[in-house]
Amino acid sequence: MSSKILCGPCGYEDNIKHAKKWCTNCEEGFCEDCEKVHRSTKMSRNHTLISVSDYQKIKDFDISQTCVGHGKRYDLYCSVHDKPLCLDCVDQHKSCSQLVSLDAVSANAKQSTALADLEDTINGALQNVGKFIKNQETSGNEFDKQESLIKNTIQLTREKLNQHLDLLEHNLIQDLSTKTFNCKSAYGKVIHQLNLADKKLSQLKEEMETMKQMASDVQVFLGTREINKTIGEEIKSIKGIINSTKNFEIKIEIDSSITSLLDCVNRLGIISVEERNFEFEFKDVKLDQAQKQLSIPARSSRRIVDLQLKCKVVIKRERLKSCVSGCLILPSGNIIIADFLRKRQMIEYGGQGQYVRAISCSGQPYYLTLIDSDRIAVTYFSKNFMEIINLTTTQVQKIATTHECCGIAYDDGKLFVVEKQKGIVEYDLSGKISNKLAIDTTNVMCIATTKDRIYYTKQQNNTIHCVSLRGDGIWQYQNELILAPRGVAVDDDLGVFVVGYESNNLSIMKSNEPNEQGIDILLKRTDGLIKPRAICYNKDRKELLVCNEGDGNAAVYNVILG
Repeated sequence: MSSKILCGPCGYEDNIKHAKKWCTNCEEGFCEDCEKVHRSTKMSRNHTLISVSDYQKIKDFDISQTCVGHGKRYDLYCSVHDKPLCLDCVDQHKSCSQLVSLDAVSANAKQSTALADLEDTINGALQNVGKFIKNQETSGNEFDKQESLIKNTIQLTREKLNQHLDLLEHNLIQDLSTKTFNCKSAYGKVIHQLNLADKKLSQLKEEMETMKQMASDVQVFLGTREINKTIGEEIKSIKGIINSTKNFEIKIEIDSSITSLLDCVNRLGIISVEERNFEFEFKDVKLDQAQKQLSIPARSSRRIVDLQLKCKVVIKRERLKSCVSGCLILPSGNIIIADFLRKRQMIEYGGQGQYVRAISCSGQPYYLTLIDSDRIAVTYFSKNFMEIINLTTTQVQKIATTHECCGIAYDDGKLFVVEKQKGIVEYDLSGKISNKLAIDTTNVMCIATTKDRIYYTKQQNNTIHCVSLRGDGIWQYQNELILAPRGVAVDDDLGVFVVGYESNNLSIMKSNEPNEQGIDILLKRTDGLIKPRAICYNKDRKELLVCNEGDGNAAVYNVILG
């Protein structure tokens, strides 16, 4: 099909001429001569004429100015029905009070709010799609990391199984050697005794033969009785040896747990894919506002309606007592526990509470924060430094501090560290100090941050604090519902999780000036909270980890939002 536009008036006269201009009002092309006539005619002199090349860019747009039902040009616009009308359509809109001229309502359409909103909508949609694509690419890369971690877990499990089986084999063979030696020693002892008896009998036989040949009858008579007496005693001794001799048969019975493992266990583990609804929020901009404003009620924030127990974790102890001061939920679903009574080790557990590995560190680990899927930051009990540890490569970046560090939190490329006698210090990931908040950090151990706020607890005076990133106080809360507050975490909607060490509970409070009506008790002692000390909330997985000091155990909960 030709891309040339022909002149409409010339075509009516059966003349074929190529158009130079296009009238957007008449929806017709004009050659140079007809254009002059069109511009000079009173009814069309105010029409909009554009070049044919510009028209080529918009000709495929399905924008008709002619009524489909009546075949006539649109002249009016009904704002009630948001519909253009021709003169024959008016009968169907007699009751509509807002019929206006289409020319009037479309005046300055290029500068209208509707067009600007449409542009914003398209740009917003492009941004959303771009973010979604980036998110999916990130998720794909994250899946590779999860696959690598699972492979490492499988290999580590296999190595531990091999080591344990090697140890069992060594112990069993050692036991076999001991028992074989004891049995052979018993046989050797009997053989030795019988050899002595054989020698004695042979000697008596020689004496009897000699006596028979050389001695007199009297000597033979008397000697026979002596030898007979000696033979009797020797035979009695031999019978005693034979009667007390044991026969041994060495056997093996494989432990039933091992045979059960061989018969019943057909796999080393189970690979599962946890499928969740994608929680990417498509952020709409204003749309469809060409003719009238719509009142859209604001969406209320989601709130936590329930906690669903996912798994329990029995924390391995180095001593009789454990003191979990920090914990994390990794993007993979695994968790890390920091027990500051355990020197130079943190423990990683799987998503179902199974032991995975010990992670080496430089001291008594105190508080943890997640930087990304590979890195965590750690503070140490009574140490003037913190470390960034790569969980995959085990590389460690040590950052010196001027005072002892306690709580630590990460947000938007910054580490916020509680330093005793100094305040809350903000570091970048290279270890450079970027800000200092002059806050009384006496008895401040736990900290959390999100967006533009920092939250921390003071156990001694039962208070929870919220300050800005400049250190300005926003609110402070104290109530007998939460006694000796320790661990603190924040959810997506700035709800603040706090555990009460003495009240044995987990609460969530609204971030804006909390009060008794704005606090919900989510878990109590009857739910298994015994001296709860450390908590962590993973916003992406919607999972909450709570660790007890009282019984040294922990639990992971799925957070149900409503």
